Amino acid sequence: MRLEGDDVLSKIEPEDLVFHFLNVGFGDNILIEFPVNEEGERSYGLVDCCDFKKTIRYLEKLLETRSGKSGLEFICASHPHFDHISGINSFLKDEKYRPKEFWDSGFRHKSKTYSGILESLVLEGIDLLRVSSGMEWYFDKVQVSALAPSVRLRNRYATYGVDMNNASIVLRFEHHSEDVTLVKSREYEGDVSTEAERQAGSSVVILGGDAEYDSWSYVTEEFPRLERTQEHEPLVKRMVNFLACSVLKVAHHGSMHSTPLDVYEKMMPETAIISTEQEERTKTLDGFALTRGLFPHSLAITALEECETKIITTDGSYESKKDVSLKNPGSIVVVVPPGGKPRWKKLDDTKKQTPDPPVDV
Repeated sequence: MRLEGDDVLSKIEPEDLVFHFLNVGFGDNILIEFPVNEEGERSYGLVDCCDFKKTIRYLEKLLETRSGKSGLEFICASHPHFDHISGINSFLKDEKYRPKEFWDSGFRHKSKTYSGILESLVLEGIDLLRVSSGMEWYFDKVQVSALAPSVRLRNRYATYGVDMNNASIVLRFEHHSEDVTLVKSREYEGDVSTEAERQAGSSVVILGGDAEYDSWSYVTEEFPRLERTQEHEPLVKRMVNFLACSVLKVAHHGSMHSTPLDVYEKMMPETAIISTEQEERTKTLDGFALTRGLFPHSLAITALEECETKIITTDGSYESKKDVSLKNPGSIVVVVPPGGKPRWKKLDDTKKQTPDPPVDV
């Protein structure tokens, strides 16, 4: 669902979960704003950070209008590629903003940037968590689940061809209408399953990191969609499709290797966000010059269009051909109400500019 103009910004409520996908060019930079707690304060998390300066300026603008904590609950490095981690070490060294925890994929990259992060974790005494599929965290009504990397991939890093992209952490955020632990505790009470009754994916956002085909094959195996028919009613309980979502941050900047169509068909996102800066490549084939876009790639775009997904890019490259009203580059703000459908707004900033964030009513 899209709200025009200032409708999105003027409707953010204290109980909303907010995602800020910052426009940093070719890279990922996602600031997560959790709903207010019992003390009326918001807390923050950061998934990947390509640009420290833009992130800190944006966060400071947020804190000017929010009753929030300055320290981050966590920083998650989906994987150690430079366009995902180049701004993280500055946060780890910052006394005001350093996180309580650092979430890591476990792929031990030899780059100086990544080594510097590990050194800062030790020097600053920040807890390190090595993430794999099935792990969960709870922030009141917000449930955060790790879909990837599978432990079967994690234990093969750098030995049997598991590359860094397929080591990516993939996170699923669901904003429940009630406290998550209370919801889970009632699952086996009475004759009705709360999991089966609630609408799958309505308040779910999935962040795909740079995961590619190998990783997604394990995700779909470990988080299957189970259904029952009348003929088999006693055998299989109808469960929620854990991969269904309303918003998807497309993996690997929408590359040709990002996510196969059958996975998109399980997710069926209403909105797909691609954090990118378009690159093109020209090849000569049988005497003809063939120019194609790489990020996002036409294969990824076609697969999403097959699912009737609304596509938004931070660089405006896709929209310039499909939706002129959104052709500008800009950061993207997604607002997720508790138990409700997300809504979004594209801001108007280049990768070198810091936009004004939305404010609470």
